Order: sequence, then structure tokens, then C-alpha cells
Amino acid sequence: MIRVVLVEPREPRNVGAAARAMKNFGLEELVLVRPERPIDEAAYRLATRGAADVLERARTVETLDEALAGAVYVVATSARAREGYAGEVYTPREGAPRVRAMALEGPVALMFGRENFGLSNEEMDRAHAIWRIPTGGYASLNLAQAVLLVGYEVFLARAEPQPAERPHPAPAEALERLFADLEAYLIEIRYTDEHRLEGAMRAFRRMAHRAMLTPNEVQRLRGLLRQSRWAIARGGEGRGQS
Repeated sequence: MIRVVLVEPREPRNVGAAARAMKNFGLEELVLVRPERPIDEAAYRLATRGAADVLERARTVETLDEALAGAVYVVATSARAREGYAGEVYTPREGAPRVRAMALEGPVALMFGRENFGLSNEEMDRAHAIWRIPTGGYASLNLAQAVLLVGYEVFLARAEPQPAERPHPAPAEALERLFADLEAYLIEIRYTDEHRLEGAMRAFRRMAHRAMLTPNEVQRLRGLLRQSRWAIARGGEGRGQS
């Protein structure tokens, strides 16, 4: 299943137009994170009758955690280059086959940002990859246009050959629990300080996202962090646990 996540959309009509774009290319799961206004008559007008069901089934949530729950692969979209982003950056055409392949493993989330300034750096950090939509120099796509372009490329990729079977990847919420443990650990061992923590965590997030960790691997890493903290608290007297 491929999920479209709209973060803090400002205009209901833009949500309606995005739903229409989704329906054209077989995308039917829509999640809205803290929309400024609820879906209204203007949204349904822009969706047209054919995509009304996408709006009817749309979920509204308060947090990005809720929107990404269960996702095994997350894509953040942007029309601009992001300075300092160290992760995988693709065009939609380059990244679409991976999305199709990962959708066989579990839910995939395609994130789109606000109409006026897109996604924040912190929201980008939640993604395994960024899809940068190339433009002819003027990078100002409206929300529905971005959804349309991404939906089109994902639709075309449906016939692409899929990679060999691999272990099922960990969902987004499991990774966030690992990152929370790691953040506390890095401070505790003085690997970094609070001023440099954000940059350090961004680098570790990128490594984990590239590795496509399985649920078992995430649990093992969390166990390692817990055991290390236990041993440190007792002056290194702890014995390893398998």
C-alpha cells in the first residue's frame, strides 16, 4: 500500500486537487497532518466526483508519528536542494521503482509539505530518501502538481522488475524508538553535546535508513544500547547478553 501524507496543508481545495491527482494514478490512501482547515465543499469540487471517495476515506491526524505509523519506507518530496542533507536524493523517476518494490514489503509513505514552504528539515529527517522534483529553474510547484508528478512516476514504475526478496524492513515507529535510545546514549557517553546532537543524529539516521534495518536488527541494536548503558552505570561490570 502506498500512502500519501500531506503535512499541514493550508487550503482544502488543494487537498481536493491532490486527491484527484492521486485517483488518476491508483493512489487511494490519504493522510492529512494538522490541516489548517477541514475538508469542505471546495475540496470535493476540486476532487470531482471520481475522487470523492479518496476524500471520504482520508484520515486526519495530529502528529507525523501517526501519519507514518507502520510505514517501512518513507519518501520526502522537495522542489529544492536541501543543504546539509546527507541521505539518498533521487528524482521521482529514479526512485519510483524502489517505492514499488518496498510496497510489496509493507506500507510506503510519500510525504508532501506545506504549500508555502514545504517540509521542515526535521520532517525530512524522517525519510529514507528525498525525491527532488526537477524544474527548469523556477522551483514553485503547487501541492496538487507535486502529487500528480510523483503519482505518475510511481504508476509507470508498476511494470518494472522487482529486486530479489529481502528481509522485511522495520516500520517507522520502531526506528524512532531506536533513534530515541541512541540520542540518549550519545549524550550519556559524551560522544557529542546538545549543541551538536542534531547533526550527529542526522548522520546516524541516514546510515540506518540506507541499511534498511529489519525489526530483529533494530531490537538487537536497542538491546546493545541498553546493555552498554547498564554496564557503564556499574563501572563496566556487566556481562554481554546475546
